[in-house]
Amino acid sequence: MNRAGAVPIVEDVLVRKFIPHPPQVPERNFKKILIVRLSSLGDVIQTLPLPTVVRRAFPHAEIGWVIDTELAPAVKGHPDVDYIHCCDRNRWGRALKNPLGWPRIARETRSFIEEIRAAGYDCALDVQGLFKSAVIPFFAGIRPRIGFAHRRELSHFFYTERHLTKDEYFDPDRMHIEHMLTLARAIGCDTQGYEIRLPEVESENRSKVDLILERAFDRPNPLVAITPGTQWASKRWPLEYWLALIRLALAETEANFVLIGSNADAPMGARLLEDLGGDARGRVLNLAGTTSLRELYALFERVAVTVAADTAPLHIAGAAGCHLVGLFGATPAARTGPLSRNDVVIMTAMPKLACQPCQLRVCRYGTTECMRRLKPAEVFAALKQALKGREGGRFSSGG
Repeated sequence: MNRAGAVPIVEDVLVRKFIPHPPQVPERNFKKILIVRLSSLGDVIQTLPLPTVVRRAFPHAEIGWVIDTELAPAVKGHPDVDYIHCCDRNRWGRALKNPLGWPRIARETRSFIEEIRAAGYDCALDVQGLFKSAVIPFFAGIRPRIGFAHRRELSHFFYTERHLTKDEYFDPDRMHIEHMLTLARAIGCDTQGYEIRLPEVESENRSKVDLILERAFDRPNPLVAITPGTQWASKRWPLEYWLALIRLALAETEANFVLIGSNADAPMGARLLEDLGGDARGRVLNLAGTTSLRELYALFERVAVTVAADTAPLHIAGAAGCHLVGLFGATPAARTGPLSRNDVVIMTAMPKLACQPCQLRVCRYGTTECMRRLKPAEVFAALKQALKGREGGRFSSGG
């Protein structure tokens, strides 16, 4: 495949047009509203504006959120979430392998549903739109149950009201937050003028992160977060490209760099640090697999620019107010791109391949050519420009 003509296109995500809607006036006086968003972390982050939108329309209502237990810290402290209902479905799924544990799982599942039923919700918004999420308000007996009409996993059978057809939902030019806001408008919410912010971070997490950064870096220069790992193989930028990018940035900027990611990404971070050798000393810190979610929130408060593919850290960084350089290939940036209060630069190699965006976890051709066509020098140019935009902004606590 000829890569010579591959030129990155830079798109400011913040100028993407939202579908205009007239202001809404609530016609139903809901007193308790449940939001169902179990996973994944990136989608949870994109859901953060929703409780605030609901609160504006129903200032005296109580708002709950059903979420996977592992991701509950992502919404802890949200000013417009009154109750967090933790779902242990992942642990239950693992325990199902042993029939001896089935009675206990049945009891715990029943207790979880009864907890939600006892809260007395009079409206549920299922913004996940899958079987696993749709059944929760159904078994809890909540009415109305508002969800999507796309018919994924037969989820539509469990709703009393349905919105957005399959074609509308999977429109690659329609932002995912717009799907959720459509459900909010169905209950009378005015969805204009929202913004995304992370919940307040505890002071002890800020102090811990500041100490780590102070010990790691020789000078208090602007901090750049690098996220080399992705859950989807199709979204992965080659490791040698990340290495080349960091080497360019070390040579031509004064920035410090922090490598972040999950436990699964830790070997990748270690490999980058090893290959960088002495150039990384006092300038590059590997935190992949070492931070809690709340510590990651605190870290992004200190980050000036984040470079990442379409991953959860990119969305967290956007919510924290970082400048972003997002690398997209298999997924449509106009649909799944990050929300941010600051500049967002989306990079996609042009011309696009005929298979883009495939939205597949694994490249059907085994090449991830759409990501390989984005060259380190091109990404570095975007990073350098973003750093200029951050002059006078946030810095690390080194030195």
